[in-house]
Amino acid sequence: MAAEIIPVERQRRILDMVDENGVIRVNELSERFGVSVMTIRRDLIALEEEGLLSRSHGGAISKKRFTREPYFDQKGRRNRDEKASIARAAANLVEPGETVFVNSGSTTLELLRLLPAIELRVVTSNAGALTALTSPGIECIVAGGVYRPRSNSFVGGFAIRTLEQIYGSKAFIGVDGLALEAGLTTPHHQEAEIAREMIARTRGEVIVLADSSKIGGVAPFVTAALDTVDLVVTDAGISDEYRSALEERGVRVMIVPVAIAGENAGEATSEIVS
Repeated sequence: MAAEIIPVERQRRILDMVDENGVIRVNELSERFGVSVMTIRRDLIALEEEGLLSRSHGGAISKKRFTREPYFDQKGRRNRDEKASIARAAANLVEPGETVFVNSGSTTLELLRLLPAIELRVVTSNAGALTALTSPGIECIVAGGVYRPRSNSFVGGFAIRTLEQIYGSKAFIGVDGLALEAGLTTPHHQEAEIAREMIARTRGEVIVLADSSKIGGVAPFVTAALDTVDLVVTDAGISDEYRSALEERGVRVMIVPVAIAGENAGEATSEIVS
């Protein structure tokens, strides 16, 4: 019955779904409406030409997502399996004795929860670290400042001044958008300032944690240019074309298999493209 919906009505429903979820994949829409992937892509092109959404590789992004910053708990409910799998792979990149920066975000909070029980120093603006870090071997420095409930994080001059006194060996940066020309972007200027300072104070790898729905997305405020990034950890939803474009710009890409909640994700292997 879904296949009998006229294109205009189907496009209206697609727009409602995109605005409700923030992002959505082409395959999900194809299954939902019982039409081909090519038909859905034509629908998305039409909606983008009307300025109602932005296409991403493998799906679409709501323009409302970037005009109104979502609350932290809303972000945490989106693409949960992808975020957990990305965070688990990123946690394996941490080595004993390191000082690592971790900014705000739902994926970076998953990283904090999954960090190994080793000697480690974590410098973060993510307020969730106060309960996520339980290992006695992990020293946590919270960049105190003004608390933002919307992002569950600390921002502002006090936080910046804390970061100015520290050098990190790695930075794990969560983003709302990652695009070839726009670089790393976020909906709030103070969040951009914090992540930018973390990147500037990092003497080792800058690692971006971004599920594939973020790839190609652009939020209002620029955090950093793409050439500041060493590695992007994402899921298989990223297109081959976009992955190749990142490689051409010198950014390595780690493709992480997504483990569904309840499965043993520890046995999953990742593909690193260099």
